[in-house]
Amino acid sequence: MKRSPIQLLRLTLIKIAIEPVENGDLELTSTPFDFDKVPFQTSKSIGKFPAYWEGNKPPLEGLENSTYHVALGVRTPPDKSDIGPYKFEIVYAGVIAVLKHSPESKISERDMALQYGLTLLWGAVREQLSTLTHKMPHGAAMLPTMSFMDEKDAVTQESVRGNSLLEE
Repeated sequence: MKRSPIQLLRLTLIKIAIEPVENGDLELTSTPFDFDKVPFQTSKSIGKFPAYWEGNKPPLEGLENSTYHVALGVRTPPDKSDIGPYKFEIVYAGVIAVLKHSPESKISERDMALQYGLTLLWGAVREQLSTLTHKMPHGAAMLPTMSFMDEKDAVTQESVRGNSLLEE
């Protein structure tokens, strides 16, 4: 085990809405991966966030220039009828500090913050959905595990038109 090159400094729940799909079948039960085939809509963003350290001295010199605000929104498509036992929208944001970054690295510091940040935020979204649906009519639902290790900053402005996940 070794320390990660990034640290999650703050995790913030921005929005949550979960409701059971009404299909008349009160006996419908969820299986852990009911959402495995659902085409999720996601919204991702990243930006430098040196203001996080205002009034506080960072533990490492120059860390304010390596601190980012990362956000992830996930929802079921609002225009689909076959979306599993629940329709939902969950948005989380986090403050990510990149502690160590090698100049020879094949990935930029910003992309490292994005990839690791989205992975941590996905875990929070996944846990929140599972925990809350456990107490709902169709039982616990769990999102599949996802990898964000191929994400690049060029695709971080994928907000959904209409009801943008990150604007609300």
